[in-house]
Amino acid sequence: MSRQFSIAHLSLIDTTPAGLIRIAAKAGYDLVDLRLAPATPTDPVYSSSALKRLAKDLAPLLRDTGLKVWDVEIIRLKDNTNPQDYLTLMDAAANLGARRMKLVCDTGDHARASALLAELAQLAAPFSLTLNLEYMVFSGVKSLKAAQAVVAAASQSHLRVLVDALHWARAGDDAAGIRAALPVLDYMQLCDAPAAAPVGHEALIAEARTSRLPPGEGTLALEDLLAAMPRDCVASLEVPLPPGHDPLAHARRLLAAAWAVCGET
Repeated sequence: MSRQFSIAHLSLIDTTPAGLIRIAAKAGYDLVDLRLAPATPTDPVYSSSALKRLAKDLAPLLRDTGLKVWDVEIIRLKDNTNPQDYLTLMDAAANLGARRMKLVCDTGDHARASALLAELAQLAAPFSLTLNLEYMVFSGVKSLKAAQAVVAAASQSHLRVLVDALHWARAGDDAAGIRAALPVLDYMQLCDAPAAAPVGHEALIAEARTSRLPPGEGTLALEDLLAAMPRDCVASLEVPLPPGHDPLAHARRLLAAAWAVCGET
């Protein structure tokens, strides 16, 4: 089975959801990821009514382009998170035909994180949505092993772990860890970066949000990651647009780079 490729909204973060769908379709992607809830303080915040209108407005565009939504982001797990607050986002994701929702964990209390994940997964099940927890060295869940443990403790069938190539490398994880975790791994984000990590919490955040490289243009062990991950898992390309570059050309460049690294034609 040929691997399907999606484009992460972070790759063209200043582009509207409708604009991202049009660009992804023109560039030849199979899927698109939409950021419909803020991951950073500068991201748009949609009210419940705005999310409903957006989902309604995007549906005909998706039909016309033939593109599918893979992932809607983002749910942030904090100590005071109320899972019910994300029902409107789940409803919008389902109405867009999304298959996944991405979560990140801002709390270091893993018992609390697991309890929140369990409740969120139960809420997401009627929408036929799988929730993927993304670990990051600067978050409350810093490694693949930790993410596995948090998801296992939640004990819900609709929960999985997302492996981002950059965070996988910065956490010091390896292919053996991937193979050991395969039951909960079915989605990855691809990018590249220099082998040496930046020093300090804020520098690591800045790298993840602004300084990724297209696959094959850095020195991360992408071949090892790809060999260990399931052959048919979706790969989302997450590399922010460099200043002054054309969004469509950037999207096409990322897809060509991913094809080359993954051995796709």
